[in-house]
Amino acid sequence: MNLSAEPGSPEFENAIFILHQPLTAKTAPLFVFHDNVTPEPMDAEAWAMPAYLSEGFNLFCVFAQNMGTNWSATFAQVTIENGNEVTSMSNVVPTGSGFNAIAHVDRHAAIELLAYFETLAASNLGHWEMGA
Repeated sequence: MNLSAEPGSPEFENAIFILHQPLTAKTAPLFVFHDNVTPEPMDAEAWAMPAYLSEGFNLFCVFAQNMGTNWSATFAQVTIENGNEVTSMSNVVPTGSGFNAIAHVDRHAAIELLAYFETLAASNLGHWEMGA
């Protein structure tokens, strides 16, 4: 990672993971997370996948063209009812904010998530940038 901010720090809150290509049905398998979790389309413009699920805190990774013309990975907190029904979703936050939120509740899950994004970067599927 080539950023001025360290994961977990307040400065990392604004870090954004920028994708080098849009998510499509063809490219989604390239973005598989642990346990074969693949992003799924939310609508015609965004894809999502669970990043962290627990009894009281659920965070989804949302991939969309939300940084000008660039696609990025952001996070949204979701409410899940009946075991698998997403009933509400917050506004998205930068990649770094989502990472830091997970790091506060589960350090091991945060390390897995950081490894996921570093693997995407090493595969030339995206890169880190500092947001505003």
